[in-house]
This record gives sequence, structure tokens and C-alpha cells, in this order.
Amino acid sequence: MLNRTQQVLIAVVAVAVLGMLWLTGNDRGQDTATPEAVSATAAPQAASDVRGIPRNGTLDPISIDPARPADPMPQYQADALLDDYRENQGAADDRYRGKYFIVEGIASGVRRDAADNVFLDIRTNDPGVAVRASLLRRQICGPAGRVCEVEARATMVRRGQKVAVECTGAGFSDGVPLLGDCLLRGGAN
Repeated sequence: MLNRTQQVLIAVVAVAVLGMLWLTGNDRGQDTATPEAVSATAAPQAASDVRGIPRNGTLDPISIDPARPADPMPQYQADALLDDYRENQGAADDRYRGKYFIVEGIASGVRRDAADNVFLDIRTNDPGVAVRASLLRRQICGPAGRVCEVEARATMVRRGQKVAVECTGAGFSDGVPLLGDCLLRGGAN
């Protein structure tokens, strides 16, 4: 049990810390630029810059693969992919098939098939259907293009975790949107 003097001292310190945190957080309100305006005026990333390092808590929408161009890539939610294919499969194939883009969602599991290929299933708004991402055997596992085996990278993914992959659209089969040649990104954007 703490005596009365110790309780008062702890309360004073707590109030002082909260006051400092409040003052520190409130001085940020003076900058009126929105994050969208800041990103629009920011200089584009040079191809020689190190990729795969989160900025402001997320990865930039450029490929983490140093062999690919540093151009911004389209980003889609797994739900949107499934909805597009269900609405009009031909139009969705035109939009996604053979194109390289980022897909975000919630992991429902990592699986290996009989041919020893590793897949990441990403949940959709339909509980019985997941977007299936076929992972490359060699994954980018760190900044500057550090490479590792798919097993090392896939073990970091947990069911229910937010995930992002960059892949090539591979069509629609048996009611499931397919993605090929996928790299697991450092996290969801």
C-alpha cells in the first residue's frame, strides 16, 4: 500500500506527463496541409531509392521489387476484385488479367498444394470465397531487395492479419479470383 504522500506524488507526475503530451500533440494543429495535399506535392520517389521501408506507417504504392519500375501501382481491396468478377467477368478480366497491382485484405490462411506451390487466401465479403494469391518462391524480405524463401516470409502471416500483396492478375476460376507471381508486402497499406 502506498502512503498518502506517495499517492499525491504519483498523481502530480501523471498530470505533468499528460499535460506535456497534450501540449506536444496540440502544436501539430497549426499545419493546415492535408495528407493528400502533402503527398501530391511531394517529389516522386527515384528508382534508386530504397524500397520496402514504411513511410508514415505504410508502404508507398510502388513495387518492393527493385527490378520493377518505381511507378505508383493501382491498389484494390480483395472484396472489390470479387465483386468486379461477379458483376462482369469479361470487363474484370480486361481490368485485372495480366496487370500488376496491389491487393489488400485480411488473411484467411496460407496453404501449400500438391505441387508444392504456396498460396495466400485473402478474405472477401463472401465467407465461402477468398482471393487466392500464388506466392513466388523467392520473396523480398527486407529493404534494398533482400531475398528469402517463401516459407520464411509466409510464416510471418497470421490468420486475421491485414495483408497486402503485389501480383499479376491471373483471372477467375471456380468462382475464385486468382493472382499469380505474388510478393508479400511489408504490410497492408
